[in-house]
Amino acid sequence: MQEEVLTLVRIPIAEIEKSLRDKHVLPKVLTNVQLQGDTLILYFSDQLKSHKEEAVLSSYNVIRRRRRAHRKRNRMKTRDWEKVASFINSKGQKCTVYKPFVDALQDSKLTIQEQKRLVEKILKANRNKPSDISIQYFLENTLEYLQSQALKNQPVHQERMAE
Repeated sequence: MQEEVLTLVRIPIAEIEKSLRDKHVLPKVLTNVQLQGDTLILYFSDQLKSHKEEAVLSSYNVIRRRRRAHRKRNRMKTRDWEKVASFINSKGQKCTVYKPFVDALQDSKLTIQEQKRLVEKILKANRNKPSDISIQYFLENTLEYLQSQALKNQPVHQERMAE
């Protein structure tokens, strides 16, 4: 991969204005500044603007285009998977739990590594390319769901017998 070195030069518009005024006879007031394509346009006027307009102009109306950062989206193909439940997990995220994960992770004798491998295998079987974060997401949400179901299904009569 070839490296690229970029040099950034920032010049205040006031400095550009001063340089132009030194070289040319210009009207008293800089009224507007625009960037059109690769050209910087400065508007000068002999008339003073109102106080409100001066405040706006002092901020220099330079139109800047901001590039949106490209972020990889972690979308997983879940087509044809039966939804078991939707809930808000302990991190406050709304999530859906799918049947293939519930079926695979119900065996509580599995180690954490085995559970991760199972989740990864299920995701890859559906033509996904899961990242470690995605694997962790599906694993934690499914385990949290299974744990909440186990708490709901605990027999109440055992607590009464202990009393």
